[in-house]
Amino acid sequence: MNPIKKSQKKILAIYTFIIITVSFFTYFVQYNYPPAVFWDENYHIASAEKYINGTMFMETHPPLGKMFIALGEYIIQPNKNLDLNKFSETDYIKDFPQGYSFAGVRFFPTLFAWLSALVFFFVLYFLSKNPHLSAIFASLYIFDNALIVHSRSAMLEGSHLFFILLSVLYWSYLVSKNSKIKKFSYFILGLFIGLSFMIKATGAITFLLFLFLFAYNYRNEFKEWKKNISPLFKKFSVKLIITLVGISAIFFPVWYVHFSLGKTIAGDKNYSASEEYKQIIANGETANPLNFFVMLRDNLKYMANYNKGVPRLDVCKPDENGSYPLVWPLGDKSINYRWEKSDGGVRYLYLQSNPVIWFSALIGVILSLILIISKYVYNLEIKNKRIFYLLLCFTIMYASYMAIMLRIGRVMYLYHYFIPLIFSFIILFLVFSYIVEEYLENRKKTVYKFLALFVLAIIVSYQFYNPLTYYKPLTSEEFNQRILFDFWKLKAIE
Repeated sequence: MNPIKKSQKKILAIYTFIIITVSFFTYFVQYNYPPAVFWDENYHIASAEKYINGTMFMETHPPLGKMFIALGEYIIQPNKNLDLNKFSETDYIKDFPQGYSFAGVRFFPTLFAWLSALVFFFVLYFLSKNPHLSAIFASLYIFDNALIVHSRSAMLEGSHLFFILLSVLYWSYLVSKNSKIKKFSYFILGLFIGLSFMIKATGAITFLLFLFLFAYNYRNEFKEWKKNISPLFKKFSVKLIITLVGISAIFFPVWYVHFSLGKTIAGDKNYSASEEYKQIIANGETANPLNFFVMLRDNLKYMANYNKGVPRLDVCKPDENGSYPLVWPLGDKSINYRWEKSDGGVRYLYLQSNPVIWFSALIGVILSLILIISKYVYNLEIKNKRIFYLLLCFTIMYASYMAIMLRIGRVMYLYHYFIPLIFSFIILFLVFSYIVEEYLENRKKTVYKFLALFVLAIIVSYQFYNPLTYYKPLTSEEFNQRILFDFWKLKAIE
């Protein structure tokens, strides 16, 4: 059975055009602005140039995200006439040559961030089969200021969220079908999980999708699991192996490309590489598959030890940008990425949430928890079991990610909340769908009037914080008007 009904294909095509067009203007237009480096672009651009120049380096993250940054620079070549040799000699670029363009290094992260709007829409569609409601809630992603400002950069989150959403999209497509899920589908899911993991290790959260898919696929057998325990275990083992093969099909080739591109070592940057690794480079044998596991061993060791040198969060420091995971859903704390004075005021580039979106998403998470507790503690009768199961899955993913973040000792920042933020958008959508189907089925006109006002509030809030998102000049008075809560730590430069 085709999950997309023929009668809805025209509607989906119209919404696809609208979402792609609107999100192009929020995410892609002038993506190379500001024409100056900010936040961790210093690190990622340096790594990208090393790929292009064939300089060996070890990654603190899985390498695929920085490969995309390098690929954009390699294809577009906006800086081909500039001397970029010094980029390979350091891991942190301070002084960019005059005339340096960010159009190349920011291209793929921004492209993925833009396309994520459409992917997010189809995630909601396959979860609900309601194109109108899905298009309305796609505005959560399209108009969120924090996602926009950070994803339009030579950093990892734009690419990372895209592949996480692709994983969720494929999973949503599979659970929307009425037929049994084929073994090969687990392999494809493994590929998507592998892609999300190879951008950042936090992409491993998508592995939960495998567990949810298996539980959904064999839900009838689980009802009498005591009788079916042995067959279920065999099926689980087979599906797990297939999924891991899919993950491996991404994991090993990506690392192989990373190693094979590193042909020289710049200066004394040995990154704690073993003598074996150094000799492999000296012999020009980084592309030799026989040397692969030596290089992988060294790089994984480097990644494991990297966080030991990262400081812990210290809220007593006046300029501390980090924040605690428990306050992330409130948008705490905003980060001033860049600022400069101009004749018309001060230009700010701020990681600032859209409060209408973030607070609504938080309410969605709270309502979801109440519903789940009501079901399992107070035996609440659930009529729409499908929506409840979906809600349970994404709430578990949200809670699991946040639990992991709470156990990390190093300083964390507001953009580390982006993954559960996306999950919270989906949770809000599912909670709303559940409420409408359970209690407001006969009041559809009222529901859509409310949603129209909701979208209007989102857009107004987006426009209000637009200057902080797109680096537009503000006076101190105009800036202070945007400080709705002290805990955001928004600060005007005098």
